[in-house]
Amino acid sequence: MPSDRLPKALAALGHKGFPLLLAGQVAALMGTWIQATAQRWLILELTDSPLAVGVLGAVAGLPILLFAFWGGWLADRLPRITFLRIIHLIVLVQSVVFAVLVQLGLINVYEVLVLAFMLGVGMAFEVPARQSVVFDLVGRRDITNALALHSTTFNLARFSGPAIAGILMGAGALYACFYIKAISCIIVILLLTAVARVKPEVNTLPSEEGEKKDFLRSICEVSRLVRGHSIMGPLMIIVILFSILLLPYTILLPSLGRDILGLGAREYGFLCAANGLGALCSAMFVATFGHKGSREKWLWTGAVLFPLSLVVAGMTASYLQAMAILFISGFVMVITTTSIISILQLNAPDNLRGQIMGMFSTCFMGLFPFGSLVQGTMAQYMGIRLTMSGTACLALAAVIFIMFRTARAR
Repeated sequence: MPSDRLPKALAALGHKGFPLLLAGQVAALMGTWIQATAQRWLILELTDSPLAVGVLGAVAGLPILLFAFWGGWLADRLPRITFLRIIHLIVLVQSVVFAVLVQLGLINVYEVLVLAFMLGVGMAFEVPARQSVVFDLVGRRDITNALALHSTTFNLARFSGPAIAGILMGAGALYACFYIKAISCIIVILLLTAVARVKPEVNTLPSEEGEKKDFLRSICEVSRLVRGHSIMGPLMIIVILFSILLLPYTILLPSLGRDILGLGAREYGFLCAANGLGALCSAMFVATFGHKGSREKWLWTGAVLFPLSLVVAGMTASYLQAMAILFISGFVMVITTTSIISILQLNAPDNLRGQIMGMFSTCFMGLFPFGSLVQGTMAQYMGIRLTMSGTACLALAAVIFIMFRTARAR
C-alpha cells in the first residue's frame, strides 16, 4: 500500500485524494478561524456586553443542533464531493456580504447574528460529510492518522487564524478578515473538484448496503445503536457535557482579555493563538504517537486534563500565564477530541458512519448555543473567573464519575 512507504506520522498522505482534501481544509479552516475571531470582537465592540458575545456563540452554533444530523443523513445518500462544493458556495456568499457590510460601516448587531447563523448552517452540513469523506479516502487502517493530520490542519488554522485576525484588527482592517474567508471558500471548491477527478468513486452515490430509512427512523436507529454500545454511549455523554460546560470558554476569552487582563484587539488575537498553538502541537503529537498505546487511555487522560486546565485558566493573573494555560488547554483538548472521533469512526457501521458523525457533530457543536447562553449569562452576573473555573469543575467531576462507571461496567 502507498502508506507503507511513508512514516507512521504521514501514512494517510499516501492515499490518493487525501492530500488535496487536507489542503482544502487548511484554507477553509484558516478562513473560519479568522472570521470567528473577528466577529466575536466586533460584537463585543458593538455592544460592550459579554452576554452579547454569548448570544453570538449560541446563534452561530444553533444550526449544528438543528441540521448536523440531517447533514450526516444526506451525506449517506448524496455524492459527497458535490454536496460539499454546494455548501462552500453558500458560505462564500455569506462571507462576501459580511465583508462588504463591515467595510462600508453598515453592520449592526442583528446583521452579525444573521450572518453568523448562515456560517453555522454551512458548518452543520459540511462537518459530517467531510468526516465521512476522510474515511472514504483512507479506509480503516489509516483513519486514526488521517484524523490526527486533519486535526493538525484544524489547529494550524486555530493557531494562526486568530493571530492574523488580531494583526488585521489592530491595523484597522477588520473587514479584511471576512474577505479572507471568501477567498478560502474559492480555494476549497477548486481542491474538492480536484479530489473528485483523482478519486471519482468518492463522488458517486453511497452504496445501498442496508436499508435506507427515512430521516426520523434513522435518528431512532442511530440513537439506539449509540445508547446501547459499551463505549460509544459514554463517549456521547462526555461530548454533551463538554459542549455545554467546557467548549463555550471561547466566548469568554474576549472579556477575559479585555476586561480582566486589560488587553487590546491584537493581544486578544494572540491569546486565542496560544490556545490554537497548543492544539496544533497536540495534533502533531497524536499524528506521530497516536498509533501507540490504547486509544481509550489517550481519551481518558485528555478528558480529565482538559477541564482541569480550564479551572486554572479561570484563575490566571497575567497575560503570559493565560497564554501558557490556554496552550495546555488546547493540547489536551485535541487529544480528547481526536480519540473520541477515532473510536466512533472505528465502531460505526459503514452504512451509518455519516449519521453517527452527524450525531457527534450535533452533540459536540450543536449544544454549544445552550452552553454559550449559560456561560454568557453567568459571566454577565457572576464574573468571568467564576464562570470559567466553576463550569470546568463540574465537567471534571462528571468525567471522573463516567470513567469509573464505564470501567466497572466492562
